[in-house]
Amino acid sequence: MHWHILGAGAIGLLWAAKLRTAGHQVTLILRTQDKLSQYNETGRFSITHDDTIQWFDTQAQLADCDDPIDYLLITTKSFAAADAFASVKQRISAGTKVLLLHNGMGPQQQLRDENPEVEIWAGSTTDGAYFDQPFSLIRAGIGETHIGRLSDGDNDCLFQELQGVDHQLRHATDIETVLWRKLAINCAINPLTALFNCRNGELLKYDDRRAAMAQICKEVDEVTSALGISLFDRKLMEEAWDVAELTGNNHSSMQQDISHNRPTEIETITGYLCEVADQAGIATPANRLVLEAVRGLSEE
Repeated sequence: MHWHILGAGAIGLLWAAKLRTAGHQVTLILRTQDKLSQYNETGRFSITHDDTIQWFDTQAQLADCDDPIDYLLITTKSFAAADAFASVKQRISAGTKVLLLHNGMGPQQQLRDENPEVEIWAGSTTDGAYFDQPFSLIRAGIGETHIGRLSDGDNDCLFQELQGVDHQLRHATDIETVLWRKLAINCAINPLTALFNCRNGELLKYDDRRAAMAQICKEVDEVTSALGISLFDRKLMEEAWDVAELTGNNHSSMQQDISHNRPTEIETITGYLCEVADQAGIATPANRLVLEAVRGLSEE
């Protein structure tokens, strides 16, 4: 397989490394000529795990190249996914397989609905990685990745083709529920860490933060219950508490984005939840409050 990867961030490069290790051809699609020139100085990137450094030689190009794309992995921020796809749409055919791997919901369903001729898959991952410098990645943790087909049809060949790439890869026959589970945990943790400028675990140390988290979870449970979606075997607050505790020293992506004056994924996380709640006629005042507050931080 020849994979093109849009979004040379931590997850994008992590998957580039997995694909290269499995013997597949990989081409990174970079956003700007400056990024491409910077990458081409060495033509490779590195991943450090358990004090061991591995280097990966990988081709890179810009979106406006004209070679066809058969397999496309989109690992941009969720708010950039639709534009990223549009930037290479002229290179995509009816046989192209597209896998979206990002936080939030909305872009996956949008691309599926607008491109019925393309096979669209979506995924959710607990893999962890971060940069210590450009194109130098630190593997923070090994997690599971669940992928499933969003497009109509029951052909699961893409999962079969990717099984040898990642032994922690799981096939989700109901990917929408998997995405909702990830969204629910993100709603409970990410916006609050951004607003309180804290690590995940620090949400559990103060009464007001725990109370806010509990109210957010209660509303998410009400929305998903109305939609007939079964998130977990227990209440969302219990799941979110465990995740916040397990990742206690981590900074959420939204907290990091606010700290570095970058756009956040609030619209595809809490914003998506509130939009669905409005359509179902369910009030979500706590989620609406943090949505507006994070928007305010972003504007500042």
